Amino acid sequence: MDKWIHRVITCLFFPASLVNMIVRLKDKKPPYGKVIQTARGAFHVIENGSGPVTVVFDAGLSGHAMQWHRVQEELSRFTHTISFDRGGYGWSEPRHGAHDAKGAGEDLDAILNALHCHSTLLLVAHSYGGLNARLYSSLHRERVKGLVLVDTVHEDRYTLNAMTDRRRKEWRNMLRGMRFAHYFSRTGFPRLFTEKVGGDFLFPELQEWHPAIGYRPEAYEAVFNELKDSALSAEQIRHCPPLDPSLPLTLIQARHTDPEWQGYVKKLKLLTKDPTIIETPHGHSIQMENPALVTGAILDTLRGIEHEETGQA
Repeated sequence: MDKWIHRVITCLFFPASLVNMIVRLKDKKPPYGKVIQTARGAFHVIENGSGPVTVVFDAGLSGHAMQWHRVQEELSRFTHTISFDRGGYGWSEPRHGAHDAKGAGEDLDAILNALHCHSTLLLVAHSYGGLNARLYSSLHRERVKGLVLVDTVHEDRYTLNAMTDRRRKEWRNMLRGMRFAHYFSRTGFPRLFTEKVGGDFLFPELQEWHPAIGYRPEAYEAVFNELKDSALSAEQIRHCPPLDPSLPLTLIQARHTDPEWQGYVKKLKLLTKDPTIIETPHGHSIQMENPALVTGAILDTLRGIEHEETGQA
């Protein structure tokens, strides 16, 4: 039904849709990185560096691979790194079916296989992407040897029967707003309000790519579908096997005064036996506000994994 409403609105506002299509053609740029074909469709991937451990970056809700740019550039001096856009974001093809954590993990498997990457993994995830990384880590305990969560959410934030009335109202308003943005995305209305998918900020050296990915209709659809299926992702986390208690886990936390969010953080600290907690004065997108801090935390985890694997060898 959502797709049909989207198409009807695009046709009803045909002059605006035509103008927006012309502007989008002007904005169009080749991918920063590469687009690879996988068993689950085409995905935009940025792959750099080499080494026995692969660091995989997953963005938050509405985020994209280039938000990890400065962290990935520095980290690639030491090891193999992969960032990617989930279905519909950046230059990736839209995902078919549910936009849930399970599907995100299957997409990641397809990407790694297409890249012939069979190494040990260290997963790094921001915000909503932490749900995907946690589920993947639980289901691939033999391969994922470290987890760095950058101001990530707890599943209770998207579990309907765990939401407070305030949070449920907030979630429904967000869903309503993203449904509107999806329906009108081809008409150019979100562009009039400069509502880019992924937010307004991108590193200066990447600014020329920003309009090309920020106003893609497929990206608005991806945000809407992920938010719509967020409760499904939360349930998948609630019912998956627990993380390995000995898994190296680092939680990098932003400045939050909301007691509800602080409660989520307390629950995240219980995921493993001895997590490393880094509290910062930064806002939500720490990887863009302070890339050096995030890079340092990842390097600490990476060295621990390499030391452990060397000792076992």
